[in-house]
Amino acid sequence: MIRDQAPKLRGHGAHRERRPQDTFDSVRPHFRRIGITRIADITGLDRIGIPVHNAIVPRSNDVLSVYTGKGLTPIDSMTSAVMEAVERYAGWLPLRPATVASYEDLVSTGTPAMRPADLNIALLPQYADHLPIYWVPGHDLVSEETVLVPTSAVCYGTDPGAPPCYRLGVTNGLASGNTLEEAVCHALCELVERDALTLSEIVSGRLSQILAEGLAGPRRPEQVAALRQLHPHIDPGSTPPTVARLLDRFHDAGLRMRLVSITSDLGIPSVLAASSEDNGPSTSKGYGGYGTHPDLEVAMLRAVTECAQSRAVDIQAMREDINLPDAQVPKHRHHTKRATTVDLNSWAWRPAERQVSAAELPSHPSDDVVSDIRMMVARLRDRGMSRVIVVDMSPPDLPVRVARVVVPGLESWAVDRSKLGQRAANAWNRALRQLTSVSA
Repeated sequence: MIRDQAPKLRGHGAHRERRPQDTFDSVRPHFRRIGITRIADITGLDRIGIPVHNAIVPRSNDVLSVYTGKGLTPIDSMTSAVMEAVERYAGWLPLRPATVASYEDLVSTGTPAMRPADLNIALLPQYADHLPIYWVPGHDLVSEETVLVPTSAVCYGTDPGAPPCYRLGVTNGLASGNTLEEAVCHALCELVERDALTLSEIVSGRLSQILAEGLAGPRRPEQVAALRQLHPHIDPGSTPPTVARLLDRFHDAGLRMRLVSITSDLGIPSVLAASSEDNGPSTSKGYGGYGTHPDLEVAMLRAVTECAQSRAVDIQAMREDINLPDAQVPKHRHHTKRATTVDLNSWAWRPAERQVSAAELPSHPSDDVVSDIRMMVARLRDRGMSRVIVVDMSPPDLPVRVARVVVPGLESWAVDRSKLGQRAANAWNRALRQLTSVSA
């Protein structure tokens, strides 16, 4: 399924196989089919100057009709927005099930299949492994075999004829690219990013807050500091020139940008970029962006440009997934609410007690997309993830590809508030053991 090699063109912040202009030009004749009616430049709504664009899809089946992209140049940003619209369009297309069967039936016949409960998304209370559901085939990059996956773990839209097994549908691991390899690489980066964000939030965020407030009994300041330093701030002066130029734009606008390493035990660079500003009661007080990629420079670029994107989107106030602070939303959409306050003493915002140089952090640059995929799959396998399943969801006759990647065991609670898994429990327990050594 995956080619042996996929050489990339560098210099666009995302390590693609084609120039963004070529990608945009190839997809543009298909705008009507996808539903894109116009591309809107919203860069000027903010004073940062980092390009941000919308792809408008008025008749989208999705909860969104406005898709957003960002980049180092306007064409990067426009292409990013269009490709987000493409992947959501593909995610809503129905997939023909390979079979209708229960998980127990598949196991009894020796058919390789992913158990629904292995994915860290809460199951519906009425689901059980003996009940039949729809299954689609995927390719496991670990075992190099075909594995059946529940349709509801793959398709984003709801098929009224498919018996569901999960409480909610998510887009985590749904990605597009010029080639299938690009789409798989982008999807893997997203999955690792959400996993890293979850682990950093429960350890440096939740656990350190419990200790700081004395909810677990008397605590020592060095214990709280030790937890927060597990995810250190990155010295902005140590970043590559491409990243430094973006940080200068925030600085020139009178805004301070914090870069935090949230890289997990997988060792795949993951970065949080955060800035804060009070622009009135109807806007967020804090803005964040996240980036993950084997190459640390790309991870930082993605995080900083996404932070700029979150500001422009908030100012524009057009996306349906942005809600006022007092809006009543399901818990899996908690992240769509504007933040009324920012706790400047929390782990990501407080002045850094310790900064690290970018050179001290892991980075695994390569000149090939397949090399990036193999590196991430190897790290996942080494940390106990036995399956990395790819489902090709590419719409027919489109010149780009879409993939859903499913990795049972990775965490996603930080964005969907659905279910914490074993990796989260391990990270929590590991942090508690480290606190014991600090106390000694």
